[in-house]
Amino acid sequence: MARLTDLLTEERPQFLVFGLLSLVVAGFTGVLTVTSPQVFQPYFGGVDPMLWMFGVLVLGSSLWLLLLSRGWFAVYEPGSVRQSLPLVVVLPTVLAVGMVVVDVLAVLPPDTNVRFPRSLLFYPTMGFVVEVLFHLLPLSVVFVTAAALSKDVERSELIWASIVVVSLLEPVFQLRAGFSSGVPRWTEAYIGLNVYAINLAQLYLFTRYDFLTMYAFRLVYYLHWHVLWGVARLQILF
Repeated sequence: MARLTDLLTEERPQFLVFGLLSLVVAGFTGVLTVTSPQVFQPYFGGVDPMLWMFGVLVLGSSLWLLLLSRGWFAVYEPGSVRQSLPLVVVLPTVLAVGMVVVDVLAVLPPDTNVRFPRSLLFYPTMGFVVEVLFHLLPLSVVFVTAAALSKDVERSELIWASIVVVSLLEPVFQLRAGFSSGVPRWTEAYIGLNVYAINLAQLYLFTRYDFLTMYAFRLVYYLHWHVLWGVARLQILF
């Protein structure tokens, strides 16, 4: 107990940032659960979205207790967003533009994106869930396993191998989930590569900077592709 108290004191800014972020996404989840619970159905099934989010928040907090106790990674490092700003803004914008071109050519189903204004709450929430389940959790497993086998868990070879492998999880999940209607095979291939590139960039930012920078990258991509283009495509393509 004393060790836990010391950790919470020493890493107070880290837990504070994660706690505030957790409160925001929990609030977003609560609003959507009351007003539009159907938006979570494809992802959470029949489970109450608030129960799902509670589990994600508990898992994320537990993982950060583990990671910070060992000095692995950070929730937030001062100046990290400013240093990484070109990559955080430019690259997700380019990737989103690429998806817009694909959408214009292939015309993805009209329900591809959650509609505005619900999208303003939904995508930051689901982005947070993705960061915990597809990034924070598997990286924690990798590093804990590596620590049990070797003392040098922060060597560059392990970090890059982890990035390459863990980045596969989200594109595999998305491609297995599919679309509400058929899309060309080349479109599926492009989407898989696009999501893989997003994950590669994000995990690099996480290992190089912090969790908040990684999450900011996804928010910029979601803003362009899911929110702004999500509104425009319904007027242009349908």
